[in-house]
Amino acid sequence: MKRRSEYGKGLLLSFLLWAVPHAAAAGAEVSAAFSPARATVGDRVTVSVTVDHAPRRVVTFALPDSSALMPFVLVGTEVAERDEGRTVFTGEFGVFDTGKQALPEVLVTVRDTVAGGETVVRAAPEGMLTVEALTDSTVTELMPIKPVKEPFRPSVGLLPIVITALAAALLLLVFLLSRKGKRAAGKRPAQHAKDALREIRRLEKGLEKELPPGECYERLSLLLRRYLERRHGIRAFEEVTSEIGRELSMRSVPSAETLLELLAEADLVKFAEGRPAVEECRRSLRRAGEALKAGPGDFDPDKVGTTKRSGRATK
Repeated sequence: MKRRSEYGKGLLLSFLLWAVPHAAAAGAEVSAAFSPARATVGDRVTVSVTVDHAPRRVVTFALPDSSALMPFVLVGTEVAERDEGRTVFTGEFGVFDTGKQALPEVLVTVRDTVAGGETVVRAAPEGMLTVEALTDSTVTELMPIKPVKEPFRPSVGLLPIVITALAAALLLLVFLLSRKGKRAAGKRPAQHAKDALREIRRLEKGLEKELPPGECYERLSLLLRRYLERRHGIRAFEEVTSEIGRELSMRSVPSAETLLELLAEADLVKFAEGRPAVEECRRSLRRAGEALKAGPGDFDPDKVGTTKRSGRATK
């Protein structure tokens, strides 16, 4: 009699284990699963509960309180409508005990929004989670300590040689850069004069193609100011002609007196509305070319006629 009773209990338990993950309630089918099957203490385990139900059903999920979840700790949950008529609950748990562990139950409530009424199902995945310790519990004796390996180090004798080579390379680089800078500085002044002479030739060709003399004088003033600024460091675009004259008196600028006279002539054309002839403009261009080719010399700015101006020179 006792054996029959135990046999009956076993059949009932088997039926319940089958029925829980595949429960059918109020037009809904519930299934549950978990992963992974094995974990170590502190790992995370995912439990998913899928409910297939009629479209008019509303499904909600609930978990026991934290004390009933032990040795599991809830990390987070998510409920998603995967397809029409399918709702999936996903719960992530941390496990903090070793051995065979049964997964937490999820309370599933299915409500009929049309006819009313609700059905509650307790869903838990089949099988047990195997939780292992972080360390090997089968070790019964201390293992021999492995000797510490010496890190690889380059030969100490090579260090002075490497430092000396780097220092020599750095000094050579500085020397080459300084020589390059000196060569560039030596070529730059002549290049500025060449650039200005090329612009003067363009203006001479422009006069032959009916370039207005007034515009020719304006361009001549610009190229002379550019030459003085780049070649001699005078802020010629920011200063009036008289201020440029004072700066030229303190510097050794080739043909400074001629350059200042040409700037004054251009001021007369621009600010006094002078109307020079083409031949006058050609003569000024020739004088500018000769001044740029001439050698250094001193000059007295008071000898150069200055022009009254209502404002500063513009670019």
